[in-house]
Amino acid sequence: MKVRAIDFVISHVTDVKEAVRFYRDTLGVEGSFIRDDHFSGDGATDTWTEFDTKPVTLAVVRWEQEAGRPGIALAVDDVYSAVEELRSKGVTVVMEPVDAGSCDMAWIRDPWGNLLCIHRRKDGSCG
Repeated sequence: MKVRAIDFVISHVTDVKEAVRFYRDTLGVEGSFIRDDHFSGDGATDTWTEFDTKPVTLAVVRWEQEAGRPGIALAVDDVYSAVEELRSKGVTVVMEPVDAGSCDMAWIRDPWGNLLCIHRRKDGSCG
């Protein structure tokens, strides 16, 4: 496996809507807001949104078990083979590879418990 780039950094939160308010309104994150129409209520059911903060995207993700712990998405050529290689090296796989529409992704932990997303955009871009 070879990491091509960092695709995005992740802020794990319990409330995506409130997190977007914080990053956009309090911190002044100015990247294009992706999926602004995604919100559908109180924020508790919204699970993912992104700020296009070139060169690396900022993702705000509802994952209550990981709230307060950041994550990094690493771009690879093939998520499925990367996960098999990592598994053979004893790496903990948190979420098996999935086709998420615009990308393939899986989640692993490093030896210190940090979350890493193994990621490939369908359009082949990275960074």
